[in-house]
Amino acid sequence: MKKLISLILALVLLLSFSGCGEKEKKYEEISLYFTEKDNTNLVYETFEIVEPKGLEDSVKKTMEALLSGPKNKENTRVVRDGTKLLSAKVDDIGYAEVNLSREFYNDNQLFDILAASSIVKSLCSIEGINKVIITVEGMPIVSPTGEELGYLSQDDLIFDITAAQQNEVNVKLYFSDQDAMYFVKENRKINVPTGESVEKLIVSELIKGPTKEKAIKIIPSETKIRSVETKDGVCFVNLSSEFITKNAGGSSGEYMTIFSIVNSLTELSYIEKVQFLIEGEKKETLVHFTLNEPFERDEAMIR
Repeated sequence: MKKLISLILALVLLLSFSGCGEKEKKYEEISLYFTEKDNTNLVYETFEIVEPKGLEDSVKKTMEALLSGPKNKENTRVVRDGTKLLSAKVDDIGYAEVNLSREFYNDNQLFDILAASSIVKSLCSIEGINKVIITVEGMPIVSPTGEELGYLSQDDLIFDITAAQQNEVNVKLYFSDQDAMYFVKENRKINVPTGESVEKLIVSELIKGPTKEKAIKIIPSETKIRSVETKDGVCFVNLSSEFITKNAGGSSGEYMTIFSIVNSLTELSYIEKVQFLIEGEKKETLVHFTLNEPFERDEAMIR
C-alpha cells in the first residue's frame, strides 16, 4: 500500500513539474537599434527571442527582426530597404559574422556606417556575442577612407551623425595619362568627417582612381591604407604590402605611382615631403625606386 501511495505521489510531482515547464517560456531579451525620425541618433527597442537555440539562431533572429524594421512608429530603420541576410555564423569565442546582400550599400557612406553601427550594437546585446564582422556578398565592408572595418565591438563605430559632420574640401589629385608619360591633374571635392585627415582621404581617392577619360588608375586596387600621418612637414604614408606586390612594374609606371601620391599630398601647404612605409616599415626599394628616404615634389611630368 505504501509503495502504491509513493508511486502516486511521484507521478503527481512529475506531472506538476511538467506543467510548470509548459507555462514557463524561455526567452532572451535583446536590444534592436534604429534611429529617431531625424536620423541623428541611435535608439533601441526591446526584442524577445523565444526559446533561443544557440548563438547562431539568436543572431539570425535578431537580424531578421532588425531588417524588418522598428515597431515604434517614431523610429526609423537605418539598414537599407531590400537588404537580405545571406548567412550568419558564430565562432567559439563569440565573434559573429553576418553576410548581407549588396543592397546594404547606398550612395551615402556615412549612413552605411550608421547602419553598420545598428547591426553591431544589436548583435552585441546578445549574451555571448563579443564582436561582429559585416560582409557584403562575402567581402568585408570598408570605411569612407577605404579601410576594411573587420571585427567590431559595440563602441567601435560612430553612431551619432551630428558627431560626424563633414567639411567639404577642394583637393588636387594627380593621375597618370594613358601612356604613363605625364600627370593629369583632377580637381575634386571631398567630404572630410570630423576626426579624419585630409591626407588620408587624398590617398584613398587616388586608390579609387580618376574620373577623367584621359587618365588611368596607377595605384594597385588591392592597396590598403594602414595609416597616414604628418609630422614636421613630412607625411608618412603607411600602405599594405600590395602596394609593392601588385605593382604593374616598369620604371615609368613606378615613377607615376610614387609621384601621383607625392604631388597630390604636397599640394597641401603644410606638407613638404612624403615618406612611404610598407606595413609600418621603411623598404629599400619598390623595384627601380628607393623608398627608404622621403620624396619631394616633382613637377617635371605635370602638364
